[in-house]
Amino acid sequence: MKMTVDQIQQTSADSGTRETADLERMEARTRHSLHPRAYAGFSFVYPVLSRRARGVSLGVNLSPDALCNFSCRYCQVDRRGSRSSSRIDVGAILAEASAILDDWTDGTLPAKAGWGPLPSSLLRLNDFALSGDGEPTQSPLFGQVLEALRGLLDKRSLGSVKLIIITNGSGLSRPSVMRAMSRLRPRHDEIWVKLDWGSQKAFRDTTGTRRSLPVHLSRIVSASRVIPVTIQTCLFGTEAGGPSEAEIKAYVRSLRFLRGRKADLARVQIYTISRPPADSSLRPISPGRLREIARIVRDETGFPAEAFGA
Repeated sequence: MKMTVDQIQQTSADSGTRETADLERMEARTRHSLHPRAYAGFSFVYPVLSRRARGVSLGVNLSPDALCNFSCRYCQVDRRGSRSSSRIDVGAILAEASAILDDWTDGTLPAKAGWGPLPSSLLRLNDFALSGDGEPTQSPLFGQVLEALRGLLDKRSLGSVKLIIITNGSGLSRPSVMRAMSRLRPRHDEIWVKLDWGSQKAFRDTTGTRRSLPVHLSRIVSASRVIPVTIQTCLFGTEAGGPSEAEIKAYVRSLRFLRGRKADLARVQIYTISRPPADSSLRPISPGRLREIARIVRDETGFPAEAFGA
């Protein structure tokens, strides 16, 4: 039986906790199959069951060659295999996005994605997320893809579906990127920016770059003037333990810096690794410890903070 868009989108405002619990159960069953890049032979667009989006997110991979300007220790993109030779094509992305919306509307997407039966609380299309196997703002067609997706959603009267940019923040100083992001809808569309740990040394060690943490924080402040920013932080330990109390304090200091500069942060998302990372010595942090760190962030910075376990 076909579902209407209204039926699919229908969800109560207080369903977030139930959706998260449902997603946790789904991930426990099929953890490594929830973030595949392959769907129906597509090259760029793929569906994801996302706890952080509390529903279905449609990923748009602007880095099919798996190249990235960061080399994060926790990165869970498998870069060991052969890389795709697909070149970014706005028309192809739009065609795939349109086709996957058709699958969503007629109810065939979950089966095609291999998810099996889903709780009704998860039948909510949340967003198109520009992310994928690298840094999306590196693509010279980033702005064009953003505009094309917005036009597609408007044409289909899907104004409730968000556009989300998931970025390491390196492109937030480029005028072309900020012009594109300025066309996002404040308080609806979202920018999710990585903030990896709180000291210069830990930031560089984690990201595998020589970039400046103060410059990164200043870029977050500037971006938040355009649209509220969601901070994403992946915390992890090693066989020796961690993160230490000193590292958590440094992280809180960075968030306090953002508060002091009046950065407009929608929320802070604290999570851990759930699939094999680039650095095999890393270990996930327990859900209880993540919740405790999120509580510290809320108490000491005033920012809303959520924890997402492995």
